[in-house]
Amino acid sequence: MAGNAYLLLIDDEPDILEAYKIMLEENGCPVLTAAGKNDALKVLEEYTIAVCLVDLKLKNEDGLQVSRELYRVDPLIKIIIITAYPTYETAVDAMKMGVFDYISKTEDPRVLLRKIENALEVRGAQIAKKSSPSLLQKKNIVLVCGHGLNQGGIENFCRENPSYRLVKTFLSCSYIKPDDFDGGVALLLLCKSCYNPKQSLEPETLFSRLHSLFPNAGFAMIDSDFSDEEKYEFLQYGVRGFIEDIGKESMKKAFDLITKGQLWVSRAVSSRLLIELLERLGNRAFKNNKDVYHLSRREVEMLQAMACGLSNIEISDKFFISENTVKIHINHIFRKLAVKSRTQAVVKAKEAGII
Repeated sequence: MAGNAYLLLIDDEPDILEAYKIMLEENGCPVLTAAGKNDALKVLEEYTIAVCLVDLKLKNEDGLQVSRELYRVDPLIKIIIITAYPTYETAVDAMKMGVFDYISKTEDPRVLLRKIENALEVRGAQIAKKSSPSLLQKKNIVLVCGHGLNQGGIENFCRENPSYRLVKTFLSCSYIKPDDFDGGVALLLLCKSCYNPKQSLEPETLFSRLHSLFPNAGFAMIDSDFSDEEKYEFLQYGVRGFIEDIGKESMKKAFDLITKGQLWVSRAVSSRLLIELLERLGNRAFKNNKDVYHLSRREVEMLQAMACGLSNIEISDKFFISENTVKIHINHIFRKLAVKSRTQAVVKAKEAGII
């Protein structure tokens, strides 16, 4: 993590805080912790927080409301909501209020680390833009299109919207060279019929190259009459929006959203993305590579859940068993591993390759 910025964990379960803290610090993240809103606000007074993990369901507070308070203190802080109860409604609420990401407590820790890395990259780019007056005044556009009508439409748009400026036009992506690298481009517009004529490059290769050349740009397809299935495929390559008619009044709203990292897609496509997100949150495979302590499969699952920071009641809900049964399983785990705490159990299980 660059500079003096920290990662902040907000959860009112001490064992969960400790488990997350161990995992994150093992991966090089300097971590501070807070049990709720008041503790978190005190931390923000003393430290620069880059990314904050907030438990959705605190005992006496709502995680989304806590997030709103954090945003009032630092609008650039990146918040990742963590929950043992992922639902469509809470995911939508989190996205609407600008939360950076939303993840289940049972998700693979590697996924959480990737999300934290993404949050740091986005925050770094935003800080760089904020410190550059030229980028604040103008949002630079690069157009990849060989149609004069489209170029004229974008030029007219920029005249009517002075915050945007068309800085360069390419007939197709094949004309873009390494020397054209530009970290100041806010929006890359790609014409459906021109950007990759005769499919000269595989889309994955092409978009990877474009992202490396214009690292801070939001990508949008123009003159695009894609099907929802095609749009979904292009979203996987980092495209954030689809503009079917560049003359529409909604174009500025679309550009504003895309340059902020948000999506401009149909309701059907956005619903599919949310459904896929929730499916990923719910599908977590457990492993048991070295059963040297003769743990049962259920006990390994319990260990994995503890490593993810779940409390006893959350584990009982996850596996549809009573909280008392959870306690019995945990006592058996402690006895087999010869440990006295959840943290010791998780550390020992990780060292043995059980989880």
